[in-house]
Order: sequence, then structure tokens, then C-alpha cells
Amino acid sequence: MGRGFVAFFLPLGCIGLSSSFIVVSLVMFLFYKFKYSLEIEFHKFIDNRFVKYSYMAMSIWMVCMFIVSIFNNGDNQTFAYIQRMIMFFIVGIYFCTLADKKNFFEAIWVGICCASLVLSLDNIYSFFMLDKWRPNSNLLGNPNKLGGYLILILPFLLAGLYEYYSKKKLFIFGSLSSMLVFVALIISGSRGAMIGFISSICIMSVILLAKGFSEKRKYIKTFLKVVSFILVVGFAFYYLKPDFFIHSSDSERKFLWISAINMITDYPWTGVGLGNFNNVYVNGYISPLAVEPRLTSPHNIFLHYFVNLGILGGSSFIILIITQIYVLVKNIKNDFSQSIWIVAGLVSVLGMVIHGMVDTLITTRPYAMMYWLLYGVACCNIIRDEVVDEK
Repeated sequence: MGRGFVAFFLPLGCIGLSSSFIVVSLVMFLFYKFKYSLEIEFHKFIDNRFVKYSYMAMSIWMVCMFIVSIFNNGDNQTFAYIQRMIMFFIVGIYFCTLADKKNFFEAIWVGICCASLVLSLDNIYSFFMLDKWRPNSNLLGNPNKLGGYLILILPFLLAGLYEYYSKKKLFIFGSLSSMLVFVALIISGSRGAMIGFISSICIMSVILLAKGFSEKRKYIKTFLKVVSFILVVGFAFYYLKPDFFIHSSDSERKFLWISAINMITDYPWTGVGLGNFNNVYVNGYISPLAVEPRLTSPHNIFLHYFVNLGILGGSSFIILIITQIYVLVKNIKNDFSQSIWIVAGLVSVLGMVIHGMVDTLITTRPYAMMYWLLYGVACCNIIRDEVVDEK
């Protein structure tokens, strides 16, 4: 993998195992930089107008979060969020500085495969050792967090299988990683994650077909096969294990969302403040029918930011998501192979949004770090291919 090997360690530092992997990556990068007198051409990354749209939206969100947190007596988590976003810029620096761009994508993909293996094997081991359906992840916590994380990286695993199909060893390794991720995803029992992944694939398919890319007929056949397989597996699970689809706690979210909307109505401008949700919720907004008082969020990513950061924080988050989706969709080429990492990034962002309707995973550190790393990889694909004329 050559110098691109420095990117291999980044994904491993984003799974809750140890941040030391990121430190190792940075040390290796600096070693190569001084040994070979590499010029850091970061301007090639940030000067691209689509990357500019991205970090401008990120900056607006952070500024809004900082300002609102001054007035709502909540935890000011702006700098914690910025630390996680740094992964986006680290990826950009690596890509623009390292000479071999193909090796960069290959190295970071192998790193993602290794990260997925660690998470999947940990979950599968817990499943067999504890003999328990939906075991907690030793690295990420509850099974919903694991499921959300897996659908974040799964599109990139599948993209790598397409990209490195001709490299037998890489393809076998990636296939193994992908299969274990699917197994771990099922064991996690995270319905929100599964619905998020399937829905994002469907939306992405509609977008690709609307753009009229060159492999349309082949893609339609593959898509129909995958959807048919998912439906068969889904019906089989429903027949064998109906409680997989229906949980006794499902009604809890409905009460929680109604309470969150009432809180937004009473605290519209600055919100209740990050870290204050449970206190305000229990002392005035919890439904008499609710059975779980120990909740720290409304289990909806949009309600989460509106209730904690008010209109300013919630609206700026929506602007960020819309910007990311626009940037990725705008840069998808008719030639699928030239936009493979962009497409993977789009599925990840859509998966985060759809799963975010029932959970708030982007608020957790490992998930957010991996999210920004992967979005950075997708933006590197934009820089590499110069999809849209920027003159």
C-alpha cells in the first residue's frame, strides 16, 4: 500500500477501541512528510467548492451550537463536536499529500474491513458466549448503537468489493468482512438500523436510475435480487421470531416524541440545553403512560437538536444534512465506477438520517468520528474525479 498505509489506521481509531491508532497514523504521516519532503497541499481539498459547502455548513452548525449553549445553561459540547469533525480534514490532508491516490482508497478500505471485523467478531462472540439475543457490544454499548455503526460502514465495504473485484485476496477479505457485518447486524436486532440501510439503498437506487448512469439495466437486476433476498429473510424472521419486529417498548417512543415536541414549544429559541433533557423531561413533560423515565434524549436526531439547542441549533443541523446530500448527489457520475465512494457516502448519510428518526447515534464519539471520516473519503472521490466543472 506504500505511503497510503498511513490511512489504514484511521478507521481502527474510530471504533471505540483506542485512539492510539489515530496517533500512530499521524506519526507515520509526519515521518513520511519529513523523510520525503512531501508538500501538504491541503488547499486542493478545501478549495473545491463542494468541500467548501460542506465545511461552511459544519462551521455554521458549530457557531450556532456555541452561541445557543451560552444562553441555555447546558453543556457546551461545541469543541467535542469539532474534535470529531477533525477526521474529515485529516482524511483530506492525507489524500492531497500522498502521491498514490489509488493506494489511499485501498488502505483506508482495508482499515474499514479490519474495524468491521473487530466489531462483528466481538458481537458474534458475545452472542454465543452469553447465549443472548441482542447482546451489548463491548466497544460501542447497546445493540442499537452497534447496528447503527454497522450500517454506517457497510456501504463502504460493499463499494470496496465492487472496486477491488479483480484483486482476489482483497475481494475475499472484504467479502468475509461484509458477511460478518450482516450476521452481526441481524444479531444486534436493531430494526432502525436495518430499515435505515434498506431505505437508504432504495433511495440511492432511485437517484442513480434518475441520473441515467451507464450500467442501469445491470444495476436494476442486481437491485431486484437483493430486495427479493431481504424480503425472503425478513418474512422468515417474522415467522420464526415475531418479537424481532415488534417490541413491547415501541409505544414509549410515541410518548417521548410528544413530550419532546411540547418541550420545543416551551423552549423554542435556545432549547433546554445539552445535558438537561432528562431533568426537564421528568419534571414536567413525561407522559403518565410512559414507563421509562431515565432517558437522555428524545430518540430522534432532529428532535434532539431542536429540543436541546432550539431553532438555531436544530435548523443549522438540517442545513448541514441537506448540504451533504446535495454535495454527494451532485457529484455522482454516469460511470458508476468513477463515483463508487461518493455513492457509498450517500448511502451512509441517508442511513444515518433514516436511522436517526428513532435514535441519536451521531451524538456518540466513535460513531461521529467514523461518520466524518467516511464523508471525508467521499469528498476525496469528488476531488479525484473532478466530477463537476468548477470553472
